[in-house]
Amino acid sequence: MYEIRVASSRVEKELARIPMGSRKGIIDQIRKLAENPRPSSIKALAFNVYRLRVGPCRVIYKVYDNEKIVLIGRLARRSERTYRNWEKLF
Repeated sequence: MYEIRVASSRVEKELARIPMGSRKGIIDQIRKLAENPRPSSIKALAFNVYRLRVGPCRVIYKVYDNEKIVLIGRLARRSERTYRNWEKLF
C-alpha cells in the first residue's frame, strides 16, 4: 500500500473548487492510487510523474516507490494552464 500525500495546501483548495458531484469521484480515484499507483488509465508526463484523468479534471502526481508515497501535485479542470509549470510542483 502506498501513502497518499498532497504537495501543498494548494491541492486542497483546488479540490474545494470542484463541484461536489465530481469531487467524490476524484477522491475515489485518488484513494485507488494507494493500491495501484500506475493504473492503465494514466499517462506518463516524465519519470515517475503521471496524469490521471477523472472526467474533465486532471490529477498530476509523482510516485516515490522506495518510500511508498504518491504525492499529489495538482488537481484541476483541464485547460491550457493545467500542465503549465508542472515540473515545479514536486
